[in-house]
Amino acid sequence: MRSIKQKLLVRILAMTAAAALICGGVGIAANYISSHSMLEQSLESTASLAATRVSYELLSYQNAVRGLGMVPELSDGAVPVTEKERIVDHWAQSYGMERGNLLDLSGRSLFDGNSYSDRAYFQQAVQGEVCISVPTLSKVTGELSIMVAAPVWLNGIEGGTVAGVVYFVPHETFLNDIMESIHISENSGAYMIDSTGTTIADTTLDTVSVQNIEQEAQQDSSLSALAALHADMRAGNSGYGSYEISGAQKYLAYAPVPQTDGWTVAVTAPVKDFLGTTYTSTLLTAILLIVILVIAILLVHGNAAGRHGSVLRRDNLQPGRRNPLPQLYIQPVSGRQRIHPGHCDPGTVTQ
Repeated sequence: MRSIKQKLLVRILAMTAAAALICGGVGIAANYISSHSMLEQSLESTASLAATRVSYELLSYQNAVRGLGMVPELSDGAVPVTEKERIVDHWAQSYGMERGNLLDLSGRSLFDGNSYSDRAYFQQAVQGEVCISVPTLSKVTGELSIMVAAPVWLNGIEGGTVAGVVYFVPHETFLNDIMESIHISENSGAYMIDSTGTTIADTTLDTVSVQNIEQEAQQDSSLSALAALHADMRAGNSGYGSYEISGAQKYLAYAPVPQTDGWTVAVTAPVKDFLGTTYTSTLLTAILLIVILVIAILLVHGNAAGRHGSVLRRDNLQPGRRNPLPQLYIQPVSGRQRIHPGHCDPGTVTQ
């Protein structure tokens, strides 16, 4: 039967083990929640900043082409085409553009003779709006380009009569360059989609104007989680979510680009880039808890074994029990005494 002291020791050790488990579990949960919250905030703030940066870049291009559209010489029929081309080229170089073009009201270029009447940017600009196109295959270079177009105002008077359309072509990869500059972890990435869900900027040109996750998800169910996030992006919302692609778990945050026709920036990063240290600390905490439990079990077991040994010793010393130790008696042999081991009554010792 266990003593009160032993019972108390067992209970104290059990409470210690339980407390260690509770504290360890709470610590692991708090560490994970904190890391996840920091990751979410980091991704969302990065996506918002990237969207703002793209907006500022586009706004500077829009202001440049809007100003060019108010140059009176471009709407003056008496000014030679060569002079108009010189003016457009000068503005393009001044603002770091690849090139510029001047279109008449029918959409035909005064410089290269091509018709651009089917282009959405022309159709909007001829209505008096400054607009930016999605990446479009250029009729001049055959490369994907973004056009920034504005109306040419008669006599340079904005809001008056539209006399034509002028557009600039920024560097073909300027949006991709912005995406490549966004880094929040070793394996992070960024891309942009338009209002149709088509990729318009990425860290690689291979997906631009080609990839549409929502369409691909109709054939590949593994993309359904990412497709749902893209649908929310097209709705003009900011948000945060997770998805799995090619066996890798990733987080994604997104934000709309102000003053665009439904463009959205998305920033993505693998879970392992941010939660690797969290998983390591969780493992170390779990190992520490196991060590504490093992020590508690060994202490309880050792105390029980020691208690059992003390009981045996006490029982052997109780009155009426035979002493297991051998007794000695002396017997004379040929004038000598011989000592024999054995059990005997001390009163029977002979000489």
